[in-house]
Amino acid sequence: MTKTLRHILLCIVVSFTSISVHAQNWEFGGMVGASNYHGDLAYNIVPKETHPAFGIHMKYNFSPYWSYRPSVIHGKISGSDANFAEYRLRNLSFESEIWEVNNALEFNFVPFGSRILSKNFSSYATLGLAVFRHNPKTVFNGERYALRDLRTEGQSNKTKYGLIQLAIPFGGGVKYNINKNLVIGFEVAWRKTFTDYLDDVSTLYPDLQDQRDAYGDLSANLSDRSWEVDGVGEPLSSAGDERGDPEMKDFYIVTAFTLTYRLTPIACWPKYKREFLFK
Repeated sequence: MTKTLRHILLCIVVSFTSISVHAQNWEFGGMVGASNYHGDLAYNIVPKETHPAFGIHMKYNFSPYWSYRPSVIHGKISGSDANFAEYRLRNLSFESEIWEVNNALEFNFVPFGSRILSKNFSSYATLGLAVFRHNPKTVFNGERYALRDLRTEGQSNKTKYGLIQLAIPFGGGVKYNINKNLVIGFEVAWRKTFTDYLDDVSTLYPDLQDQRDAYGDLSANLSDRSWEVDGVGEPLSSAGDERGDPEMKDFYIVTAFTLTYRLTPIACWPKYKREFLFK
């Protein structure tokens, strides 16, 4: 073999070795769990309003302590005044699919990773920034309606809330090395949003007659649903009555089990191949 060819093969080997060393910093995986909501229609977490959530993620381990984890998550949230005796007469409810793109940092409380041979378990904290899409809907007379389009608090074109929002995910979890490639974990993370309209409820009741004239009967009927409660029969609100609390923004929560696959470096070449290249 000529010297030039040996040098070319040497460069290829070194390149692949370098790639393999960096590859062990990467993990790819998924999550399965549950999502829930906290807001104007649920001041406590309601177990029966819990829904399945799923996601995929990748992770780059900067060090034994720090990791960067982008992910895509799909879940569902819902809430109802029927779950709370003191809100029963308001009688509002919603459900919404959530699509989230999440960028988070993880901090391990003990050194953890493919190069750490003495630690198979770690707890961690996570903090990030997410973009999510929501679209609150409700069921009325057997049909499902998107609530933003009905302007249930009398919103104008300028004051309608956006369906794409920012959130700050924060929480923590635990993870365990099954072997050098597989890592399982469990995480709970809240999403602090910057909207009070996850549930379509935030401020004041509009004048229902103005609402009916401007946006139709359906809008007025779903703005104040107290008339549906047994024994009521007529809307109870007056224009300007409190419908929600705008001072407290809404949250949603994702709790999940995770499974990731850690890339590991290519095994060293047999001795006879190394001798063939370098003699």
